[in-house]
Amino acid sequence: MADQTFYYEYPDGAIAERVTTADDPEHPEGVTLLTAAEYATKKAAIETALAQQQADVQAAETAAKKNAYDALIAAGIPEEAARTLSGYRPEPTGGA
Repeated sequence: MADQTFYYEYPDGAIAERVTTADDPEHPEGVTLLTAAEYATKKAAIETALAQQQADVQAAETAAKKNAYDALIAAGIPEEAARTLSGYRPEPTGGA
């Protein structure tokens, strides 16, 4: 038999794709069968949410580094040492 592709959504919201050659495959218990379009839409939404979560984490890390840098500068630590200690790299200011 030719390959058949099934798309599943589990009760916890996880999704999966399964390719099988079985004539009458058994599906995992509790899943909802999805169409290819539904699966693609849910997969894209999950990927978008993960990308946003990663961007939020990166922004929070950058803000924490900037706060540490600003505090070090305010305490009179030289800029180069403040950059090293905080891990923050300020954007170069304009002017050529």
